[in-house]
Amino acid sequence: MANYRLKLSTLSPVHIGAGQELRMGFDFMLYEKLTWRLNEDAILAAKEKQLQVVRDGRYPLPGQMLNEADFDNPRFFRYVLRGTPRSSKTDARLQACIKDPFDRPFIPGSSLKGALRTALAWTGWDEVKPRLDRSALNNSRQWAGQNLEHNLFGPNPNKDLLRALQVSDSFTEARPDDCLIVVNAQVVTPRASGSPIELEAIRPNQVFTGSLRVDDTLFSEAANRVLGFNNRKRWLEELLPRAQKHSLARIAELQEWFTHVDLEGADKIAAFYRQLQNANLGANQALVQVGWGSGWDGKTFWTHLKRDEGFFEAIVSQYRLNRAGNSRRQRGDAFPKSRRTAMSTKTDAQGRQVSRLSAPFGWMIIELEED
Repeated sequence: MANYRLKLSTLSPVHIGAGQELRMGFDFMLYEKLTWRLNEDAILAAKEKQLQVVRDGRYPLPGQMLNEADFDNPRFFRYVLRGTPRSSKTDARLQACIKDPFDRPFIPGSSLKGALRTALAWTGWDEVKPRLDRSALNNSRQWAGQNLEHNLFGPNPNKDLLRALQVSDSFTEARPDDCLIVVNAQVVTPRASGSPIELEAIRPNQVFTGSLRVDDTLFSEAANRVLGFNNRKRWLEELLPRAQKHSLARIAELQEWFTHVDLEGADKIAAFYRQLQNANLGANQALVQVGWGSGWDGKTFWTHLKRDEGFFEAIVSQYRLNRAGNSRRQRGDAFPKSRRTAMSTKTDAQGRQVSRLSAPFGWMIIELEED
């Protein structure tokens, strides 16, 4: 068993969803330009006498029972975050970031392993040369590439190459107040931005640690007769160089894409990608994008699907990758046509809220040290 100490250093906001939508009044309140995550149990225990039915026949929400002085009582709050959702209405929503039972954000091993799997599939494609035609794809959009994955990694989960790669969850020593932030996000195209999305996200410049193991026993001669992994053993031996190759190819395309975006702040994101292109990383490091915002190119076979334009247009149509056929995309248009970005908001001289693109999501440096 080859054991490695795993270190992840975030370079941009990272959101890995918990599958929970937080609601104003129920889960959080806004005060002094901060977002206060409520400790509902503590509030209800202390404010039991206020739990009276009001005129509309409802009970007050936990946040509605707080007065200004209560914001000085740390027992009433699980954590407090910089930033607020753009909407301060009573129905404001916030997408929660994944955390452990103690409210500490973490990066799931499954999320990182998924990003590494995509990189290995992309870099290993021309070595395996899987047959790519309509018959190689499943009808289900969710499992469209399953047969191709089987060709690349193995015929079933028991004989999958990445059984040999074990990635732990990665944790930080920082408190949620210090490593999380509320981020306003939008889906942007070269000339427009969509509806706002409010997220909890891990801040840049945060460090998470965990472990990574490669199970060498699965590459023994006896195991190889059953599993047949040995012809791809080098994929794991070259894990970080392959991840870096995949990331740099994507970064070059993303940098070019944002160069042609006609929105305030796009130049800042293009400059961020130029910095990544020029980053001087060690042999034990690689860039990787994890979580929300990775995009179609970060979660699929990407350029390999585009080699035959006619085939690619057919799968765009079959799997409704063009927003259920409602887009004005023409054959040969760039795909994908949109990206997810963090936004910053400021007030202009006329008192209007002006938003600008500020950062992409999910970029980090992975570093491995032999244990």
